[in-house]
Amino acid sequence: MPELPSRVHAALYADDLVLWCTEEHATTATYRMQLALEKVAAWTDNWCVTINRDKTTATLFTLSAKVQPGRLTLGDTPLKFEDQQTYLGVTYDKRMTWQHHIMNAEAKARRKLNIMRKLAGSQWGANEKILKTVYQGTVRPHLEYGSSSWMTAAKTHLQTLEIVQNQAMRIITGAMKTTPIDKMQQVTGIPPLSKRRECKAMVQDIKYQCIPDHQMNARMKQLSSGRLKRSSFATETRALKMRTPSKDA
Repeated sequence: MPELPSRVHAALYADDLVLWCTEEHATTATYRMQLALEKVAAWTDNWCVTINRDKTTATLFTLSAKVQPGRLTLGDTPLKFEDQQTYLGVTYDKRMTWQHHIMNAEAKARRKLNIMRKLAGSQWGANEKILKTVYQGTVRPHLEYGSSSWMTAAKTHLQTLEIVQNQAMRIITGAMKTTPIDKMQQVTGIPPLSKRRECKAMVQDIKYQCIPDHQMNARMKQLSSGRLKRSSFATETRALKMRTPSKDA
């Protein structure tokens, strides 16, 4: 990869490349991104690498409805602006509400939930242990994939995922709709998804601390400006640390 302009970052996994820039003003971010695109285009021409320009799109992430995206081009091709982007299976919408990603995760999990229903039966079918294994191996991964990114979503969005897990526990235990959720969790040994997200966030935070060169390492140590009333991974994990008692206490 070529050396990118200041404040422009890149991530490359296999043949999926993403560039991003964080600025207070959209015009400044657009200017820096255009410089980066020109360098990438020159680098690909020099190394005879072809970019699929039909699949190359841009998104302006902002909470303001008044800010309009500028014009970005890759070579002679103007980039199309979209309201959301999907990278490595995680969908980022322009307001970072994560609603679209969670809706897709819920839909995928419910399709797999139908498999559990077909396996379960009052007089026949798989037992509780097998149904729990099926849930943990085929349903729950859809409910948790990339949770470190979208753990800051609204509680109403996150609750839809909990509902799917509650339905799975009723299939596993054969319980009725009136059965308390906490009792099903005790019987199955399946913790709430919120608790598992918190544990994964803490593990991810420790990983960032162990990688000094990681971009998130410095961000985790920065104090929040408080300018935006929107939570982030750093603020969430900082709050978790304050709520979690230390072993020395």
